[in-house]
Parts: sequence; C-alpha cells; structure tokens
Amino acid sequence: MDLNLLKTFDVVMKARSVNLAAEILDISAPAVSQSLNRLREQYNDPLFIRKGRGITPTNFAVELHAEVQEPLSLLLNGAKSRKHFDALTSRRTFRISSHKDIDLLVVPSLTKYRAEFAPNTKIEADIEHISEQARQDDLRQRKVDLILSTVPLDEHGYHNLKLFEEELVVVLSLDHPRIQGSISVEQFFNEYHVLWQTQRMDNYTLNSVSHLPLAERKVAYKTSSGLTGLALAGSTDWLCVNSRRLATNVLSTGKYQILELPFKAEPVPVYMTWHHSQRNDTGHQWLREALVKNTELMN
Repeated sequence: MDLNLLKTFDVVMKARSVNLAAEILDISAPAVSQSLNRLREQYNDPLFIRKGRGITPTNFAVELHAEVQEPLSLLLNGAKSRKHFDALTSRRTFRISSHKDIDLLVVPSLTKYRAEFAPNTKIEADIEHISEQARQDDLRQRKVDLILSTVPLDEHGYHNLKLFEEELVVVLSLDHPRIQGSISVEQFFNEYHVLWQTQRMDNYTLNSVSHLPLAERKVAYKTSSGLTGLALAGSTDWLCVNSRRLATNVLSTGKYQILELPFKAEPVPVYMTWHHSQRNDTGHQWLREALVKNTELMN
C-alpha cells in the first residue's frame, strides 16, 4: 500500500471535497481523484458517493478511516523529525535524479561540501531513469528528493529553480584536416557529428536553443553521454557540440580544439525541481542551499 494514497484518503474524508483536499495537499484535483481510484480498485468499493454539491463516504470508507486514522497519524507525524535537521550529526540519505553529464559538473563540489558540513549524510546521485516520465513519477512518489534537468516541471505543486546555464561549443580534434581555429556554418554542416543524444523539449538540445531552425546534421555516431562524445571527437574527424564547462573541465590533454558555434544559440539551463510539500523539511532546505552555493562557486 502506498502511504500517500491513505494520506489523500484521510484528507478527503475530513474535507468531504476533492477540490478542497487538493488545496490542502497542494496537488491537483485530478491527482486526488487518481489516488482515490487506485484505492477503489484495491478495496473494490466506491468509497465516496456524490451527494448534492459534495461527496459522502460509503460505510466501508467510514470503517476504513476509523482503522487507519490513528496509525496513519503516527507515521506522518514521525516525519516531523525532518523539521529539526542537524547537518553535523544527521545520517540522512539524499537522493538526486540527474543526468551523468550534469553530475560531472555538480557532484564533485557537492561531495566536498557535504564532507565538510554534513559528514555523516549520504548523497545518491546515480539514480538512472529510462524516461523523463519515470523520473517525474519518482519525484511525485518521493523516491527522489529532487531532480536536476534542463526542462522545468511545469505542474501544480512543484517548484523549479534555475541553478546555472551551460554554453554550447564545438569540440573537435586538434589536428582536424579541414578545420583549424574557427568554424563556419558551411563547415559545421559539411562535417560528420557525434550527436549528443540528450533531448530537451522533444528535440535535440542544440536544436532547442538555436535562434534559427537548423539544417539536418550528418550523423556519424549517437550517444547519450557527453563524455563519450568528447572522447570520440578527439580521436576522429567528427564534431561534437557539448557544454563549454564540461569540455574545458575534462579536456586537459591538449588534443582538442574548442570553438564557438558558427550561429547564435541560447545557453542550456539546468533546473532544480522539488515538491512544495518539502518546503518545511529543513534537511531538504539544506540540500537545496548546498546545491545553490556550489553552483554559484562554479560560475
């Protein structure tokens, strides 16, 4: 049983209204209805019946609420300890859902900060998801504390904070046979590319931030790892469009050229997203502040 379903059921029982329960829980009314539908399926009972402008519980719902109300209250109140987070003594584990390329920029400095100011805590930042929907579902279900992503979660009940922006550059081999020092638009589209397969707004990242529609690139290789793309660009004649910071941090061998894009494009934003219900969680506040402080030092 998902505890959140019973929490929603408890609020609806007290409010006698789906809309009012949604306001109390700071989620959408459809989300409340979805939780009730899952409970109806599990218990094979309608739970609530429409009566005038409101709803009234079935006999089974009244009995169920009497059984779960006290233990549910004990479980939920146990979470109040999170309002008294002591960074120096806490052994809490924080879970961040990100992307391996964002992790390369954020995790090293965050780990050093944690070791100094919250040495007994743990940070799990290696949580992989097969899709953006799966990541958002884990955030809704509190399986992760926050998401780092290039697109904000535009949904009721969630807060987005832009942590930083990443400029895109063209990375290629130092001894590229046709391009040296700078690159033109024509050269850019004539060459084969290692395509950084990270998508943003249902489009490749570069296409989503370019000021003008881009012609189709000649694709030699596709990868979801920016680091893999950089490595391949150094040992082939292929081009790789990637984060300037990632390229300069990683490429220290002198075998690469890092050139400006031959057309205008916006930097790629990176957002931190969390649920409003965690706004009073002092441990979660510490994690958010730690990320903000570390990204400020990056800039």
